[in-house]
Amino acid sequence: MYMRNRVYYMDYYDEKGTRRRRSLKTADRVIAFEREKEFVKLIKTIRPEKTESILWHDFKRWYLKYLSENKAAGTKYIHELAIKYLEEYHSPKYLRDITPEYLANFKGYIANKAKNNRNKPGAAGRNRAIRAIKTMMYTAERFKKIGIKQDWEIIEKDKSEAENRIVWHTLEELRQIKDILDGDLLTVFFLGWEEGLRRGEIAHLYKTDYNPATHTITISKKRDWNPKTKKSARTIPLRPDSEAAIQRSVAAAPKNSPYIINLPGRDKEDYLSHQYRHAVKSNLSNINSFIHKLRHTYGTLLVKEGVPIKIISDLMGHTNVLQTEKYIHLGQPEYAAAVAKMPSI
Repeated sequence: MYMRNRVYYMDYYDEKGTRRRRSLKTADRVIAFEREKEFVKLIKTIRPEKTESILWHDFKRWYLKYLSENKAAGTKYIHELAIKYLEEYHSPKYLRDITPEYLANFKGYIANKAKNNRNKPGAAGRNRAIRAIKTMMYTAERFKKIGIKQDWEIIEKDKSEAENRIVWHTLEELRQIKDILDGDLLTVFFLGWEEGLRRGEIAHLYKTDYNPATHTITISKKRDWNPKTKKSARTIPLRPDSEAAIQRSVAAAPKNSPYIINLPGRDKEDYLSHQYRHAVKSNLSNINSFIHKLRHTYGTLLVKEGVPIKIISDLMGHTNVLQTEKYIHLGQPEYAAAVAKMPSI
């Protein structure tokens, strides 16, 4: 469903697979949504389409294969977890059973699940699950696995995700964290906030990725790991503290290990995050720190120093600057400083 010339329209496919447009004859979003639902029911009654009768388990098998072939392991894990939650709520028989109304009820289910499970999954995790199901249905529409296009954006994200949550560190907090860490965890800390690396990039850094001659590290495809996107493959200049930490970790690493970071538990998905977060929390109870927060800190501090966002985007391995903007957190002091630069007349 979309608006054009102040009137809502919907798209659907006819029996020949041709995409058709139908006016819903209203500028009211709620009325348009109800009319769209009624028209979908009418189409299914008069002409059940082949794409509308695809079994959920058949589609799920296809979609997981699609994720394995086209997406990074982390993205695939998020989608698999979302599908697991979805089937816990109510396993659909047909793919068409997943509608915006179904998704709204599913959102309520995982919110209640969190209340009864020590707020797990948290707001960010719940939003990731909802986004993953939306993406799955958009993919189904794109590959014509389902014929009826629906308005998934009516399902809004959980607003509590951003409430009372600071997603970057002050310099004083960074100094405190630095003082309580050592060994590989200190290297993880520097690679996070000084180099802006993702958790997976840190965990899968090979010794050969470090070039002491050029003082750089290279993010590249490994036999057991792929970068998140094509832009994620990049070479990053090292700051002195990061390079010194890497050298210490390499010197302490087992000779038969290709990795720079050799903390125990590599076979577990979140072993690095868990150990880093536990080390900080057990020593600094007033600071909530996690590896991805260090990456947010990297983007925020660079933009505060006046580095162009395009350069920050390339250093962080983002596909476009719109993604980078989500990692930049400014406040009233920056706004006041910007206004102060206006010329006087």
